[in-house]
Amino acid sequence: MTYASDVREEVAHHPPAGDCCRRALLGAALRGAGTLHLTGGGHVHAELDVAGHAVGRLLLALLREEGATCGIRTYRPARLPAAQRVLLVLADDAASTRALAAAGVVDPAGRPLPPDPAIARRACCAASALAGAFAVAGTVSGPGRPALLEVRTHSADHAEVLRACGARLGIDLRVRERPRWAEVMTRRREAVQGLLSVIGADSAALDMAEDEVVRQARGAANRRANFDTANLGRQVAATRRQVRAIEVLAADGRLAALPAPLREAAVLRAAHPDLPLSELAQRGGCPRPTLAARLRRIAALAEEGGGPAESGSASA
Repeated sequence: MTYASDVREEVAHHPPAGDCCRRALLGAALRGAGTLHLTGGGHVHAELDVAGHAVGRLLLALLREEGATCGIRTYRPARLPAAQRVLLVLADDAASTRALAAAGVVDPAGRPLPPDPAIARRACCAASALAGAFAVAGTVSGPGRPALLEVRTHSADHAEVLRACGARLGIDLRVRERPRWAEVMTRRREAVQGLLSVIGADSAALDMAEDEVVRQARGAANRRANFDTANLGRQVAATRRQVRAIEVLAADGRLAALPAPLREAAVLRAAHPDLPLSELAQRGGCPRPTLAARLRRIAALAEEGGGPAESGSASA
């Protein structure tokens, strides 16, 4: 099973308690994975095609609570023989039509109804509608991957209702339309975590929270490592310039003519080319800024190619 399949199963194991919420969940599931066919006598033949046994059992229980005559079977799609799906089939009788009407997908005469935006007015029903839609057609990225949550549905109108349900709960979702379907989605980590929490996928929400902690810690470590690497690179480059300057001054006889403080700094650096400036200053018994200034003066003299520094600059 994929991570998204595990999350859908978790949602199915935490159904809402209230009648209005259970109907909101059922209605959203029917709009996300159901097909309706009008038959004679004002009845409707309906099918629900879902992945996952827990989701199938939940929807079967909700349909039978509403009095529907419903059967269940499993099958393996020809294009994905390794995957097993669950098909719920409602009889085209009056009891099943009443169950569909209770879920808000048809009227008492069996005519299909558009999605009802009023479902988003109550926070409990909004959360249940999102749970039902996700349970039948939702995907979410697993830990360690960029955040992404998508919920497909048959119509843009229903996607807009789901977006409104998210807004009711403080979760920002975006609607995307495709030629054959629509979806609500988000790439914002806090929105993904919030939606998983409200639909009952608490373990997945904790996975997301833990992943965020790890991601931030790794980012901080990388930033520190990059900073340290850059700082070390600058130190190595400065040391090379200093050693090269000392070699230049020694080659043309100017090193011996330097004032004592500069000459001592040059000897110290030449003897310890691998030491960072702070340790070098400790060995030389002088403040770090003073030693740094003397080494900069040595490098400048080598670049100038002039005579030795005057005695007044030795205290730099």
